[in-house]
Amino acid sequence: MDIDFTWLENNFFNTKLNETQRNLIASMIEVQTYTAKQVIVEQGSMGHALYVIQQGVASIDCSNNGESIRVATAHIGDLIGEMSFLTAAEVSATVTACEDCVIYRLSRATFSEMMKQDQELAYAVFAHLLNHTADVIRHMNQEKAAVQHYMSGSRF
Repeated sequence: MDIDFTWLENNFFNTKLNETQRNLIASMIEVQTYTAKQVIVEQGSMGHALYVIQQGVASIDCSNNGESIRVATAHIGDLIGEMSFLTAAEVSATVTACEDCVIYRLSRATFSEMMKQDQELAYAVFAHLLNHTADVIRHMNQEKAAVQHYMSGSRF
């Protein structure tokens, strides 16, 4: 399966890519397909990659003391594995395809190479990653506030 550069330009980079950038991306991004119920990344593994959902939906579940809890659902355009990509830590959740998915995968090592070859492109990846992370933190703060209000007996 080929990379959909128009989709990447519109949904990830938010800019038109030149031919050199397209060639660089084609050499660095891996296109992976998953069928429903197939694990994309597993909690506790060493991910070291950033995944972008180009098609499909995936569930994000955390295990704690043998109990699995759904913490989120990832949709088209969402990132997966961003924490292990940034920190080189173990993957903190298991991500499973809910339906057939097409995933773009960028490894940390490849991203390091991208930084050497095209700083503008690497900056665009990093900016998207930071915006996504800020959105996740914002959402978590809203959920925490809702839980605190609920626990204190008040409602939003």
